[in-house]
Amino acid sequence: MIALKQASIDKLTAALDLPANGQEQDWEIELADPSRVDEFLTAYRSLPLSPDDKVALMALILASVDRRLDSGIGVPTEWTQIVELLRADRDLHRASLEYWTCEGDDDPDSWFQLTPLVRSVSTG
Repeated sequence: MIALKQASIDKLTAALDLPANGQEQDWEIELADPSRVDEFLTAYRSLPLSPDDKVALMALILASVDRRLDSGIGVPTEWTQIVELLRADRDLHRASLEYWTCEGDDDPDSWFQLTPLVRSVSTG
C-alpha cells in the first residue's frame, strides 16, 4: 500500500460523502466502490485537488476498479480516461503504479485483478 496523507483522506471523505468511520486502516481499499468510478473521475477532474489529494483519489479509483474486476464485472468503460490521468501525472502516481503492477513478481496467481491493466499503463 502507499502512504496517504490524512488531510487528503479527510478532505475526500467529506467531498465524496464516503461512508468512512475514521477507523479505516487501508482507506482506499475499504472504501473502494466500483459503482462510483465515474463519480470519482469527475471529482479528480473538477475538484480543487492538491497533489496529495490526487494521489489519494487515484488510489481510491484504482482500488475501485480492482474490486470491480474481482467481482467479475469486467473493465469499466472509464478505463481509458483513468489511463490518460495516470500517464499525465505519471510521476505523481509512480508509487500507485508500482504497487498495482506487483513489480518484481512474475507469478500471475499472486497478482491483483488490476495488475495486467496497470502493467500495460506502465509500459505504454
